[in-house]
Amino acid sequence: MSLNPIEAELGEGLPSNMIDDDESNIVNIHLSDAWATWRMKLDNQMFDECLASRMSWKKC
Repeated sequence: MSLNPIEAELGEGLPSNMIDDDESNIVNIHLSDAWATWRMKLDNQMFDECLASRMSWKKC
């Protein structure tokens, strides 16, 4: 098997996948109404901007 040149350059500097028990970890993620509302507003804004840009393009 050939050696990856990036791995060879980094050597032992690669991060490990080991979990350090001294650090707190995110265990659960819960969605909030505030997040869902913000995301929906952003989605609608982006969609409206896309439609507006298409409309002005068609008029040109």
